[in-house]
Amino acid sequence: MIRAMTRIAFWISTAAAGALLLVASAPAQDLRAPPAVSIELSGSIDPATEAWMSRALEDAAEDDAGLVIVRLDTPGGLDSSMREIVKDIIAAPMPVVVYVSPDGARAASAGLFITQAADVAAMAPQTNIGSASPISIGGADIDEVLGRKIENDAAAYVRALAEEHGRNPDLAEEMVREATNVTAEEALDAGLIDVVAADTADLLVQLDGFEASGPKAQTLNTDGLEVDERDMPFQYDVLQLIVNPNVAFLLILAGVIGLAIEIFSPGLIVPGGTGLVSLVIGLFGSSQLPLTATGIVLLIVGVALLIAETQLPTGGIMGALGMVALAISGLLLYDTDSEGFGISAPLVLAVAIVAGFAIVFVGRKVMAARRGEVHAGFEELLGLEGDVRAPVDPTGQVFVHGALWRAEPTDEFEGKAIPSGARVRVEAVEGLTLRVRPIDEDPTESR
Repeated sequence: MIRAMTRIAFWISTAAAGALLLVASAPAQDLRAPPAVSIELSGSIDPATEAWMSRALEDAAEDDAGLVIVRLDTPGGLDSSMREIVKDIIAAPMPVVVYVSPDGARAASAGLFITQAADVAAMAPQTNIGSASPISIGGADIDEVLGRKIENDAAAYVRALAEEHGRNPDLAEEMVREATNVTAEEALDAGLIDVVAADTADLLVQLDGFEASGPKAQTLNTDGLEVDERDMPFQYDVLQLIVNPNVAFLLILAGVIGLAIEIFSPGLIVPGGTGLVSLVIGLFGSSQLPLTATGIVLLIVGVALLIAETQLPTGGIMGALGMVALAISGLLLYDTDSEGFGISAPLVLAVAIVAGFAIVFVGRKVMAARRGEVHAGFEELLGLEGDVRAPVDPTGQVFVHGALWRAEPTDEFEGKAIPSGARVRVEAVEGLTLRVRPIDEDPTESR
């Protein structure tokens, strides 16, 4: 009896101890701080980086991240992509820190707007921010009414972002209107940013207890946060390359040249296949960018003029006009409004000239070959001379082009015999029979 009670007491105490351990461990798990996700955002602000930021912020939310740090280094980019990134940052459920880093990085143009959209704006010591004036196609300043509209819109947008987060709206607006650029310390002193930190560890130390302003106003608790760094995957690196205006334009021209060569010389396969792939990739990259109708029309006209030059005796006039049209189309094709994400004028000019000469050269060579003498098939026998080996009366044999052929006289020598040894010229080929006429001697009457 005593043994039974002892066993029961042992198992009860064991169960109670296990329950206490579970209860004790549960609060420890609940109190463990969620991770801080550090996201790379470098290079131009374009559809590729826009897609990456959207995915990265969604993944961070699914992982219940307590804080997101965006490591920003950009020369600027597309206004449309920048606004989508700003929307994603504002909509993120957790606080988002935009940290311009590492040393030597910058938040130029579109980078200013992204920084001001953050719940906390931070910079590494040797970085800069600003130069957010709108830029037109080709990198020139925008003038007149349209320029004022775009500038006023950008100035109001960045001012609203700065004011909402308790920062200096006047300096933010000045960076749009005057292209002002300041260092990290100057930005901190002016109230444009919140923190200057040497590295991520220093940033987390300074953010512990920081009072964030704006829509997600709260006191940050970053003590002991583990940082999960996430760099931009390879697929987005490739997409970023494809959507670069210079690369997209080069791919389109390479595709046009390849297809032109295949059209002029059917059956080569490699130029046509390569050209088709290049054209599809180039068009895909271009479809991600803001296009202009003028640029598209000039591109089509330029290619048409170059092809016409190969078909018509214009003395090079159409070819020259085609190259000019290609060059201008490259400069006007993409309406990026960004100095850091635009077309390189020297590159476009050089490529247009090379592409133009390539299309004209290949086209003319092919057309000359088509108009020249045929050097394959029975047709190559036309005009050749040979010797009569068996009298042509009315059918005989002639030796032409290294072979013995059945021969008959042409209609004008019908009924006349061409003797052996006579020299004849091939005037027509009918199946395997050559129609010939004598060269040196008059044929005799057939008996």
